[in-house]
Amino acid sequence: MFLSEPGRTGYDLNFSCFGFPVRVHPAFFIMPLLLGSGLISSADNTGVGLLVVTGIFFVSILIHEIGHAVAFRYFGIPSRIVLYWMGGLAIPESSRAWGSQSNRSLSPDQQIIISVAGPVFGLALAAVFYGLVYLLGGSVELENDQIFSVFVPVFPEGSKYAGGGIVFMICFGGIILNVFLNILNLAPIYPLDGGQIARQFMVKLDAYNGIRNSIVLSLGTAVLIAVVSLAYEKPFMAFFFGFMAWSSYQMLQQYNGPRW
Repeated sequence: MFLSEPGRTGYDLNFSCFGFPVRVHPAFFIMPLLLGSGLISSADNTGVGLLVVTGIFFVSILIHEIGHAVAFRYFGIPSRIVLYWMGGLAIPESSRAWGSQSNRSLSPDQQIIISVAGPVFGLALAAVFYGLVYLLGGSVELENDQIFSVFVPVFPEGSKYAGGGIVFMICFGGIILNVFLNILNLAPIYPLDGGQIARQFMVKLDAYNGIRNSIVLSLGTAVLIAVVSLAYEKPFMAFFFGFMAWSSYQMLQQYNGPRW
């Protein structure tokens, strides 16, 4: 469901990045408003804050998808990138994998590499932001936020970057977004990268029941995260993973037939 490419509109942004065609659906810009509202509101100027947060989301998700596209290219498969309201898609142009109709197929190991490549590129970008913080004389400290422990940039008192400003927002948003989203993306839930990885591993272990087992794991994990999110008053995360749990439930129904 989530992996369906959104239809084209007259407002799409189209360009090429490292030889990969990129299309940005206008609904993509909803995501910074939903997930970055706290950081936007902390800015001295809301308009500037919105631009900074949108730029961080744009670059971060694009780099993640470029990771997948580079892996496709490594295996000789051209691909294109679409950014939309749920994040991004790297869409192969010629492979049975990922829903294409070509006669060429990818092995489970190759599909695992392609799935892992996105989070690897995203975490590498987080490392770049870490390096920027230290280059500017700051440090990174672990901070607890109910469910998660996150690394946040800290600049010494008296530093022109301490307490806010555009540079602080870029460092803070770049680290939080790229660490949080890329690690969360490895959860074994469809259609996240972790769900694709879990599927390939389970098919390798059990060719007959592997796909079904991966869907059951996806459903259970999504329900667990949704419930924990509700308990810690994280309504957006609860909705997001609740929706993915429902999607996994539907997949299980279709895979097994109407037995539940």
